[in-house]
Order: sequence, then structure tokens, then C-alpha cells
Amino acid sequence: MSDFLFARSQMAMSLAFHIVFAALGIGMPLLMAIAEGMYLRTKQPVYLDLCKRWAKGTAILFAVGAVSGTVLSFELGLLWPGFMEHAGAIIGMRFRWKGSRSSPKPFFRVSIFTVGSAFHRSFTGFPAWLWP
Repeated sequence: MSDFLFARSQMAMSLAFHIVFAALGIGMPLLMAIAEGMYLRTKQPVYLDLCKRWAKGTAILFAVGAVSGTVLSFELGLLWPGFMEHAGAIIGMRFRWKGSRSSPKPFFRVSIFTVGSAFHRSFTGFPAWLWP
């Protein structure tokens, strides 16, 4: 196997890794909001415990997804220079939008919940889930 093919195979593995972790890191806050909404509705502590446990895992998943996405942007520039010469401006705008618009929302929601619940046992960060 040539170095070139090996490098592109490594990028394929990075992309597969990133897709799984990024999708879970962005999708889990919705499940956490549902669990916390069920807690506020039924007052059963099992829903709040579920939400708190998911918050810890979601923070890790989100961080791993963000780091692997950064690695992918570098791999695109290094392994696909001809493609990036023509399409780099278009793809670069998408990466910028993703980093500045879609990434802070789940991070904000998870951080508000984990930090708030660390200071006060009965804290619910439900209003943070409603942030657009």
C-alpha cells in the first residue's frame, strides 16, 4: 500500500469516527431535554438522574466530535489539495458556519445543566434547552 493510499484510508477512518461521535454529541441534548421535561412533569427522580448521567457522557462525546472535526479539516487540506484548490472556499465557509453556529448550542445546553446541577441539587436547566 502506498503512503498516499494509506493517508486517504486514515482520513476515511477519521471521517467514520467523527460522524458517529459528532452525531451523538449533537443529538443527545434532545434526549436530555425530553428526560428533564419528563422530570418536571412527573417529579420522578429517575428522569433527572437519567439526564444527569447523560450530561456527563454527552460532554465527552461532544468534545471528541469537535476535536475529530478539526482533524478532518486539516486532513482535507493536506490529502486533497487539488480538490481544495477549487472547492476550498465553499467547504471552508461550511466549516466556519459549523464551528461558530451549530457547535456552541449543544455545548451551552450541556454545560449549563452540568454546572448548574453541580451547585444546586434541584437545579433544572430546562430553559437552556429552549434556547434557539
